[in-house]
Amino acid sequence: MRACPPISLKVCALRMQLFIGLRSMCVLGRHVMLMSAADTETPEETERSTQRSFIEFRERSMLTDIFLAVGIDPSTTPALESLLSRPFLSKKWVGSRPKQTSVTGHGWNLYVVDTVSPITLYHEMVEYSCRYAETHPTGQSCRHLLSEAHLILRASLFQPLPPAKGDPRELPQVPADGEEAQRQTGGDTEACADRRVLEEAFRENCAQLGDCFSRGNQKDCHLALPYYRMSGLSITDVMSRNHPLPLSPCTYGPGFLFYLKHFLLEEVDQILSQEAADEIIDIFSQTEPSQLVTVCASPAMAQVSSAKVLQRLHHLEQATGMSVPLTLTMATMALRLDDSRRYTELMEKHAEMLLVYGFIEEPRLLVHGGSGGGDTQVRPTQLAHQLRKNQPGLLAAAMVALHENYKVQLAQADQVFKELGCEHSLLVDFWEAVLVASTQEAIIQELLFRLAVVYIDRLTQTSATAAPSKLLKSTEDLINSCSHYGMLYPWLRILTPASNTGSQQQEALQKLQSLLCGPSLSVGSVQPLLEQLSQEATLWGLSLHVLCATRRGQHGDCMEKLLDHCPQAIIPYANHHLQDSNMALWWQKLLPELCNRTRAETDNSILLAALKETLVVVATEMSPVEFLELLPDDGTALYFLPHLLACSQRQLLA
Repeated sequence: MRACPPISLKVCALRMQLFIGLRSMCVLGRHVMLMSAADTETPEETERSTQRSFIEFRERSMLTDIFLAVGIDPSTTPALESLLSRPFLSKKWVGSRPKQTSVTGHGWNLYVVDTVSPITLYHEMVEYSCRYAETHPTGQSCRHLLSEAHLILRASLFQPLPPAKGDPRELPQVPADGEEAQRQTGGDTEACADRRVLEEAFRENCAQLGDCFSRGNQKDCHLALPYYRMSGLSITDVMSRNHPLPLSPCTYGPGFLFYLKHFLLEEVDQILSQEAADEIIDIFSQTEPSQLVTVCASPAMAQVSSAKVLQRLHHLEQATGMSVPLTLTMATMALRLDDSRRYTELMEKHAEMLLVYGFIEEPRLLVHGGSGGGDTQVRPTQLAHQLRKNQPGLLAAAMVALHENYKVQLAQADQVFKELGCEHSLLVDFWEAVLVASTQEAIIQELLFRLAVVYIDRLTQTSATAAPSKLLKSTEDLINSCSHYGMLYPWLRILTPASNTGSQQQEALQKLQSLLCGPSLSVGSVQPLLEQLSQEATLWGLSLHVLCATRRGQHGDCMEKLLDHCPQAIIPYANHHLQDSNMALWWQKLLPELCNRTRAETDNSILLAALKETLVVVATEMSPVEFLELLPDDGTALYFLPHLLACSQRQLLA
């Protein structure tokens, strides 16, 4: 928006003296030097000019006598003075003849004129503009004079102050005596005082221009906003200047309403008094009732009369019909009145998903400060506090919707949940929900790491406050709704049966295992965090280390760890992971390892069962000749003969 008037603005004739034959002009400080040249007149032209002046004087005297006879003094009215200066009674002067160029040369004149100070000129222009405003409050003449005065003040403010003592821009001067130094100090003080007067006049002029544009036409009404801002007036001051005119057909000007809406849409810390807030409700109830929801959602309206607003919103609902943002606003007002019964009735009017859409349409019903960017401080509203107690799922879903619709940033949402006191519970549910909905890779990786850290913390904590008592989404819910959570591998059920840990730790373990089973979590980012979990002390710790090694493709190390700590899981692990390109590990790694371990522990039934299962797979995948090469030469070949026979029969049938 261009708040400054254009430099091409036409100059008014206030205090302008006419100089005939102006040839040159120079401005120096507060002096204007003018050079003019007028042609010298012949005696005939001088006589003719004298006669014309006498006739004009006689006409002026006659009209003046007429006005005085009826009791009107023309000298007190500028309009009559201008009228009397026109020679309209006598006929046009016809005695002149074409003027010939004078051969005697030009009469040169030099004028040095003192200019009027900008403040004096400004006050005279304001005085003239007030005369126009009395007859035409919304006319262009008043605005034109104030705009030109604005340019004068702005140009004066742009002029730099004299350099201060010690400033490197100050020119070297001859040292002055005490009296001279005191005079210089007084001059600097006077210059600063003059500038303060200019600044005060500039703010006053901006307020006057704001008044003009606030009541002006729709085309330029938006200019009321920058002028009122430059004036430094408070919102209550602006409201007091824009009360409806007594005989005006309009209640409030479009520029004032534009300024008011812009103020209420801003995230400001200023809270209006109840009187001012109630007046704003009255203004919009008369002019734009459809804006009442937006007005009530402003943080500046915190002290508005809730009963009055609830009554106005009820009338609006009857006139326009029910809407979700309107219902949420009414519920907020009922909450402020401690009317829990009416609050519950209003919140039950719509399904939770529709309420989420209502928060998207007016986010300030849930949080204040979200529209100012990622660094803006945000805070939850009273309605958000109530939802945390009674409907945490709705609160989390609404925050997810605001985040996905770019109404709040991730860091701002974190701040809201921390201020609500649920950073250990509902905030984690929010992260999980955003992970389900988000398509931004940076957000996804950030949340995957955060959630992995939370799950590990919950596994290592022993206090009851380490995890929430109730989770919004279980592991199964996340697996079914989010591709970043993978299906748990079958062998994990053997390593971590549900009875081995507490319910909350079990849920955290399964979610962490599901992330490691999924395709998105970076193993390298969480591997250092897993070092604090011993793979020997607990089987669930072992499961996490085995999952990380599996994601890296280290199947041989994984099989050794399982055979050392949980051999009953080796066959389910091999069935799931040793497929396709990893099939050769059955006979290259697993079979030799089982043979060595069963030879050392002949009574180990678990190892013997695993060896039999391995031989069945090897006999199925290999030819008899290849199978024979695998048989040990320690005198135990008889044990492998049934499997060699099965391998040969399979080849014959093939």
